[in-house]
Amino acid sequence: MSFLISWVAYEWTYEYYYDYMDPVTVDASKLRYNRYSIVIIFWITMAAFIGLFIHSVISILGVMHVTEKKKSQSQPLTVIA
Repeated sequence: MSFLISWVAYEWTYEYYYDYMDPVTVDASKLRYNRYSIVIIFWITMAAFIGLFIHSVISILGVMHVTEKKKSQSQPLTVIA
């Protein structure tokens, strides 16, 4: 039976990025702030920027919607009979 394919066990190998470089070492005693407070400040700042961005987008969309209503109300409808 020469038409049968011989199956070879395939081995998956992964190459990780961290194999190329050593992680950065940080001396916790030299930090001015607690490491968890730095993370909390980062997430609060991110939430503030995202909130401001969403607020500005909604405000712009609201202004555009109001101006469209004013334009449509100022022009009288013409009825063709």
